[in-house]
Amino acid sequence: MSPPANPSPLDRLLRADAALSARLALPPGPLRWLALLLAHSGNSPLWLAGGTAAALWGDLFWRAAGVRVLAGTVAGGVAATILKFAFRRRRPGQSFAGLYSRLDQHAFPSGHATRAGCVTVVLASLLPGWAAALLAAWAGLVCLARVSLQVHYLLDVLVGLLVGGLVGALLLTLL
Repeated sequence: MSPPANPSPLDRLLRADAALSARLALPPGPLRWLALLLAHSGNSPLWLAGGTAAALWGDLFWRAAGVRVLAGTVAGGVAATILKFAFRRRRPGQSFAGLYSRLDQHAFPSGHATRAGCVTVVLASLLPGWAAALLAAWAGLVCLARVSLQVHYLLDVLVGLLVGGLVGALLLTLL
């Protein structure tokens, strides 16, 4: 089926997003392996396990950080899941036929980006400035890795970071 003769602004935005995202794809090689490691460092089981360990067995600082990590991981995941089912945007291309496509076929917004943004916001106030900056850089690299591996479009991760930041700010008012 050919595209409409007069595409809507949303259609034009989604096409531009797909084209730019495709340009960021990494070919097989060492950089792709690094992107895989970065992308998976945002997996929720890792953050849930780390947050639980810190909350149960750490000193006062680590307990506070662990509770925030748990709250941010869960709240960010819930927000992303609700939005994914509302928008139902398919993941890019056929190059991704692994575990994610079986468990979660929807791309918008990126759950990894939403959780990374949320955890960054809720932890930033506990950390020295340099550590908060490193955490924010990590969140950005997780997002870039998700696009370069072609499991998300650029718009998926940008909106995910925004949603995560908003959810994190809301969580800070409750914690």
